[in-house]
Amino acid sequence: MTTGRKHLHDSYPFAELCREILSPGAIGTMQQLHDEILDIYGLPELLETPLPVENRDHHADKLRTRLQRVVKLLPAGISPMPNEVFTALEFLVYEVHGQPILIGEAIIRLEMLADEIRGRPLLHDLLTGRAN
Repeated sequence: MTTGRKHLHDSYPFAELCREILSPGAIGTMQQLHDEILDIYGLPELLETPLPVENRDHHADKLRTRLQRVVKLLPAGISPMPNEVFTALEFLVYEVHGQPILIGEAIIRLEMLADEIRGRPLLHDLLTGRAN
């Protein structure tokens, strides 16, 4: 008899994918801003979001490729960490949840998240590479 719930090994948490690809600072930022990110992005879950295990390789390749493409465009001396956070969140919204890409909405969410980061000076310094 099936209960309609996924088996334990049918999924893995988004955090696992993030730990494989993102820096610890980017993951820590998402943990610190957990509630704010849920509000800004309208997500029910963040790092605990279950992803289908059969798509793991595809997810890893897609997120890694997107992140490499973004980081490659950064000027020398610019910390990639904020872009890791933004890229991972956009991956979750568009790739995992399948929301349509709405540029204006994406820009507003990016600005709101940047304001949250700037509002925490120590976190801002860490993300921008200014922390000791």
